[in-house]
Amino acid sequence: MSQRKSILVNCGILLLPVLSVLIVFAVGEIGFRLYQRQAAGIPFRSSLGQDEWNSAWPLVLDDTLGWRARAGYQDFREVTEATSKGIKYPIKRSQKEYGFRMFGDLRSTRPKVLVIGDSFTQALQVSDNDTYYALLKDALGVEVFAYGAGGYGTLQEYMILDQYVDMIKPTLILWQFCANDFINNDPALETVSLVNNNGWRRPYWVDGHIVYVLPKAWSASFRIFAQQHSRLLHFLLSRWDRLLAIDPAQTVEVQIEREGLTHQGFQHAVQVTSELMGKVRSRVGGIPIVAFSSSGGEPYDSAFKTISSPNGVVFLQDIAKAVEAAHKRGDDVLHADMGHWNVAGHRLIGSRIGEHLRAMIPSVSQIQSRDTEGMTPPSR
Repeated sequence: MSQRKSILVNCGILLLPVLSVLIVFAVGEIGFRLYQRQAAGIPFRSSLGQDEWNSAWPLVLDDTLGWRARAGYQDFREVTEATSKGIKYPIKRSQKEYGFRMFGDLRSTRPKVLVIGDSFTQALQVSDNDTYYALLKDALGVEVFAYGAGGYGTLQEYMILDQYVDMIKPTLILWQFCANDFINNDPALETVSLVNNNGWRRPYWVDGHIVYVLPKAWSASFRIFAQQHSRLLHFLLSRWDRLLAIDPAQTVEVQIEREGLTHQGFQHAVQVTSELMGKVRSRVGGIPIVAFSSSGGEPYDSAFKTISSPNGVVFLQDIAKAVEAAHKRGDDVLHADMGHWNVAGHRLIGSRIGEHLRAMIPSVSQIQSRDTEGMTPPSR
């Protein structure tokens, strides 16, 4: 055998395992896409960055926001969820214009409340009419515009506010904080978090500028490739992340809760979050902002209180504590995931927030009297 043929044979032997892996992976990708098309109606060629990627998935990737709530999403049949005590209940969900879970009447003369938050406001655990803000709408007689997206940080929420506040012209803004906001507002903290890191590229506020980072130390480029081109890889990476989160003893949140406000990374995240809430205040001028946290405990409550006061935000400290107290009493207020609220939890939250807002929202006659004469409300 000539030297040239020998080299070719050796190269072929070396490449054979690689080619075998590629073939197996290609077959797996095709099979996975065919299964998703059959089981969920997902088009074979679509990707996570396209609206048609999955009509049953309420989020879609977005170049500017990182991801967003899908406009027009709805359950075409009842979905069964369960409480933390295993009691099953049917729900039916939808997302309206621009991905809002509730989008009121822009032409109404009633006071308008703009609600912004993360997964607790997206509220996929309950039906449309059982969300805490749907209850506020009925109890207070207001128009509600509610936008939430799972995993959102404060910058993403600000970007939603910036995009829609002039259209809605709210009378009051209700801002839903969450303890994981601090992690999601700091790429360094999110990179070392095992429980508050969804492995998606998102915008961060860094040194007064927006930067985009996928907060995974070793696999950022690989994950971006998977999200854009391979559903199978994306699925496997997501399951790997869930596996790591089963025993989160080494995650950064444990250190933060142990060290409290003295944790340097947490201090930086608090500063960034305060800057972002300052941007919110500057953007909306004198519109009242009321905030509450969906999850209590220290050092988060103290940090939210510190952030709210200088930015003219009224922080309701008793909301998360009400749910925690109800759960400790044995009331069934949590979803089966032991974090989000079920129908009873949303009722409790809506009732507590309503008690605070009732005295803060002006009457319809007050709203009408301060409108400019002859002003035409924006068309829907």
